Formats: sequence, C-alpha cells, structure tokens
Amino acid sequence: MFRSRFFLIIMALTISAGQMFGQKIHPDISSKTAKAVVDPSVIKGPIKPMNAVNNGPNVADYADQMEDFRILNIPFCRTHDSTIDGYYGYHLVDISEIFPDFTKDPDKESSYNFSETDFFIKNLLDSGAKVMYRLGQSIETHPTKKYHIYPPKDFKKWAKICEHVIMHYNEGWANGFHYDIQYWEIWNEADLDHALDQWETNPFMWAGPIEEFHKLYAITAKHLKKRFPDLKIGGPSYCRILRDKTFFPQFFEYMQANNVPIDFVSWHKYDVDPAYYVQEAYILRDWMKQYGYENAELFLTEWNYWQLKDPGSVSSNEYYNIETRINIKGAAFVGAIMCAMQDAPVDMLMYYDFRVNVDSFCGLYDPQTRQHMPTYYTFYAWSKLLGDQCNVSLEGDADDIYAVAAVKDGKTVLMLTRYNGDNNACNITTVNIKVNGYTPGERVYCHLTDYQHNYTEIPLFPAEDGTVSVKLNNNSIAIVEF
Repeated sequence: MFRSRFFLIIMALTISAGQMFGQKIHPDISSKTAKAVVDPSVIKGPIKPMNAVNNGPNVADYADQMEDFRILNIPFCRTHDSTIDGYYGYHLVDISEIFPDFTKDPDKESSYNFSETDFFIKNLLDSGAKVMYRLGQSIETHPTKKYHIYPPKDFKKWAKICEHVIMHYNEGWANGFHYDIQYWEIWNEADLDHALDQWETNPFMWAGPIEEFHKLYAITAKHLKKRFPDLKIGGPSYCRILRDKTFFPQFFEYMQANNVPIDFVSWHKYDVDPAYYVQEAYILRDWMKQYGYENAELFLTEWNYWQLKDPGSVSSNEYYNIETRINIKGAAFVGAIMCAMQDAPVDMLMYYDFRVNVDSFCGLYDPQTRQHMPTYYTFYAWSKLLGDQCNVSLEGDADDIYAVAAVKDGKTVLMLTRYNGDNNACNITTVNIKVNGYTPGERVYCHLTDYQHNYTEIPLFPAEDGTVSVKLNNNSIAIVEF
C-alpha cells in the first residue's frame, strides 16, 4: 500500500501524552457484563503465528530491537521494503539491488551484489525469526520517474536470477549460506495500480498490464518449483478483494489453466473492522477451493490500521492513522485482529511494519524516543499463548470482545481484547471468566494493557466457584493465566 513520505514531517508535530496513548476516558456512564467460558479439554488446533511481521530490526540504528524480536518471540519476518539505515536507504532485498545490471550473465557470481542483503538476512535470522523472502521490487512513489517496477525484459531470465538468489541463501552458491529459507513470495501488490487505473500514468508497483504479471508469476513459479521442489513458492500479495477492483479470480484462472503450482496464497488488508479481515479470508478460501488450490496455505502478509478520516486532506489522514497506531486504540485493534483471525481460515498474519522511525506503519514504538507503545504489549501478550488453542465461548455483552485461549502442560492462558471503533465509548465491560477444571484457590495472574496500564499485573480474586472477573475499558487487552 501507499507509504507516504509525509511521515517525518507529521511525526515532528507535537503529540500530547494523552494523544499518544489514546482517547481521554470520560467518567463511566454505563457498564456491561460478559461471560467467557474456557474449556481446556476441547482442543481446536495449534495457536497460529498471528504475531509475524514485515521487516526485521533496523539493526544499523537500533540494535536493541534484536532483543525485542526475541522477547516477543516473532516467528516469521517478511522482507518487503527492507532497509538497513533509514527510510530512504537501500531496498536491499530487491532483485534490482542484488542483480543491478540486467544485461549481465545470471550464471556468473560477478553479476550479483549480495553484501548488504547478506548482512540484513543474517541479523534477522540471529534475532530468532524465520524469513519469508519477497522476490521482486519495492514501491516507487515518485510521480514522474520509475526505475524497477516495469515488467522485466526477459521473464525467463528474471526467474533464473531468482533461482540464483535462492541458491545463494540455501545452497551456499557465490560464497553463500545454508539458511534453509522455506518461503519465497513473488512480487508485491501488482494489482494496486490496476485497481486505481494508474498503471500507465503513475504506477507504484507494476507498470505493465496485469496479464503480463500473471505471465511473469507463472514462469517464475514453475521454474522455481521445478528447481526447488521442497520449497514453498507463492503469492501474489494482491491488496484488493472487497473494495475497488479485484484481480484474484483472473490470477487463479490463469494459474489453473497453465498448471502453475501455488504453495501459499498471500494478500494484504488495511482497514479498521476485524469482520472485514475475516470475510476476506473466507472469500479467498472459497476461490482457492474453486480453482483447485484448497491445499495451499493462506497468509495475510501485510495488515495494519488504516481509516480514511478526511478525504480532502492527505496529511490529516496520515496524522490520524499514525497517532492511532501508537495509542491504545491501535493496540486493541491489533489484538482484535489476532484473536479474530485465529478462528478464520488463515495460517499466518504478518504485521506491517516493525521498523522504528523508518515507516509510519510501525505502532510498537514511539518514533522519536523508541519507547515501547501499547501495541508492543499486545504482541507480548500474544507470545504468552503457547501450545494448543482450546475452546472459548462468549456470552452477554460481548459484541466488542475478542478471545483466544491456549493450553500447555496443564496451564491455561486466556487473551481478551476489547476493541471498539467508537472513540467516545466510555463504559466498562466486566468479563466473568470460568475455566472448566480450574481448582479454586490456585493463583490466577492477570496483566492488563489499557489507557492506564502497559502490561501491568492486576490482582484477581477468584470467587468460591472459581470464577474471576476482569474489568475492560474500551480498547484494552488482558492476558489471564490459570
């Protein structure tokens, strides 16, 4: 999606402490009651990697992020728009950076420059995360000059270059490595420019007919899958399903007609309503089944909060969305998406983006001070959900409550998120929690993140029947451990 260059200007504006952490909470005018019943004996499957991200620690400037990656237990990291030292730094994983002269011989080591990409990938893997490598190009938003987003002059040659990138990182070619990177994604958001009818006038990601992208994808996927049958090759990371134009059916039709293997399907979503995210996952699963790709994995490889608040002002929209991502509302949104998508037919989420003071989509840190913001603690809460997902049923006033529970080694952990898009909602919801099999008297731990707390331990006092109660303001995240 569009990465506005207004970021640095906007973030230089003064944001008050109250704004940074969310809307001001007014005195309670009402209260609601919900009930959550957790049954550790009903196993629904594994906890999914809902806490994967785009882009690893910006290690040139913020080496301490390496430790945060480990603390948050980030499982996967996608390499799109990847940089080392700043927003305008090299997009080092791009094919054009690694293979800068397309006239060169793709079989010769001298045609490639892996030095900076090697540094980035090593640091990323050292952080404990696995890599999803995006093969392609980064976004180009300059209004008049484009460089690398045109269709390659030779699709088969481009596929061969991708082959050698994989050889370098998985087979040691060109003084390379044996990293065993499993997931390789072809291109990024080629549909964006076509949905906006700007692929000929001002393209961002693919300056050619969409049919040409389908051809490039097919040639590359078939070539790579033949050469590396055990690796996961997928895409297309399209960003349009429910709104504007969607090119997913045409993509699937072309791949089916040409017998193109697809190991995983990826898409992007920037919105504010968890229901829309879930809906798109089901739509994609239906298409995958219709065209014979029902066994492929489904990944949301980019997502974040985005709302059009002021159609007439780009800067106003940017300011609102940046502010929201780093306050408690943004944190609750992230928790709601993670919880809702755990029960949707999707295999992994990859939050965009993890880089501090590099991209306006990073909600985990204050862009000026690098202080941990509420969304950081949402990610930390999810890292506590280990083992298998068990059943949670919600009753009562639970329309804006999202829940996931996990069980491992006799320990049950429940994550509750209350997310409401209404900034003026000021009531409290009391959630009464009952865990089947819990023995009254055993200690229960609760950590709360809301407008007043950042993963702060809150004392709970179980009732005689073992029920515990947690009070949730609008936009809050609680992790409860039994």
